[in-house]
Amino acid sequence: MSEPDAHYLQSELAALLRKESQIWSFLQQGSLDGVWYWDLEHPENEWISPEFWELLGIDPATKAHDPSEWQDIIFPDDLQNALANFEKHCANPEHPYDQIVRYLHSDGSTVWVRCRGVAIRDATGKPVRMLGAHNDLTALKRAEMHACAAARTAASANAELREFAYSLSHDLKAPANTLGMLLNEVVASDEGRLSNVQSDLLQQARQTVHHMQHLVDDMLSFTQVIGQPLQCEALSLDQIASDTCVALAIAIRDTSAQITVESLPEISAHQSQIRTLFQNIIENALKYRHPNRHPEITISAKPVGAHAVSIEFSDNGTGIAPEYHDRIFHLFKRLHRGDQVKGVGLGLTLCRRIAQNHNGTISVASVPGRSSIFTFQVPRKNPWPKPSRVLEP
Repeated sequence: MSEPDAHYLQSELAALLRKESQIWSFLQQGSLDGVWYWDLEHPENEWISPEFWELLGIDPATKAHDPSEWQDIIFPDDLQNALANFEKHCANPEHPYDQIVRYLHSDGSTVWVRCRGVAIRDATGKPVRMLGAHNDLTALKRAEMHACAAARTAASANAELREFAYSLSHDLKAPANTLGMLLNEVVASDEGRLSNVQSDLLQQARQTVHHMQHLVDDMLSFTQVIGQPLQCEALSLDQIASDTCVALAIAIRDTSAQITVESLPEISAHQSQIRTLFQNIIENALKYRHPNRHPEITISAKPVGAHAVSIEFSDNGTGIAPEYHDRIFHLFKRLHRGDQVKGVGLGLTLCRRIAQNHNGTISVASVPGRSSIFTFQVPRKNPWPKPSRVLEP
């Protein structure tokens, strides 16, 4: 009899299974990689469908319906686990008999199989039979192993790159600082005695050293986010925006900029990295401002599906031509000479790395001469309830 609350199609299918053997064959061959039925009262008898042996590259005709046949080719550790689960399931029906085990294929390779079963009990609750099914997970497991190996290779490469970049930038920092101090001493000691040409050359040398110091500092910052393990915490992006504007108060004042921060959400992220991203994007908007108008920067957010948020930084600056939208995120790629706009071309590369560290993305849309919108998309934690506000120096 069917269950009282069973759907009519479920009852119809149960009747078909009882009457039509081809229905059972279709289900077995179409969704399973083997079925087994074990007589627990005579445990030397276990019927195993031919699909299981074919999965292992074995001719089913060469195998008896005896549990010792499969127990000889299962990995010993997995056999112990399967037998332990079997004992627990027989003692307690609530304990599932469900595990992934490894078998030795006839060609010497490993086959991963999910083995599930349910005990069939008599009127007293004693297990008398066991019905089970096999599912081949070999392709999935191999893909998982390849992914893990690729991740290890990438982590090793990141570690080597981080160590190399750190060593290089650290070793350059002291000579650059020393050279800067020596040039300052020359200027101070010979002030008034240098010709205009000599003064210009010294000034160019000092600017070059200053640029080199910025480059070394930015390289050190970049090394800190290459493959860095993230220690994430709940972050209010509204607070991050406020703190960033305080840190940039002088630049905001000097450029007469207006920054509007709309309702921003809370996310789970690495605090110092997100601060760096906000600061670099806002600094860029101030540096690449339009010469004929004061900077206006708006930071806003909108949901992307159920579990992500898009943070947008829009400005009314000089804009970026479409052919440079990807280039600006590459290492040391700049659209202006150093004497036009200060910088070394690492800020947006750093932002992209930070976005990747958070399983996010960063992109730009722009109208040359009018505006740019940088979009940082990242998984979100909570919605945002606060109203918009304007931050001014």
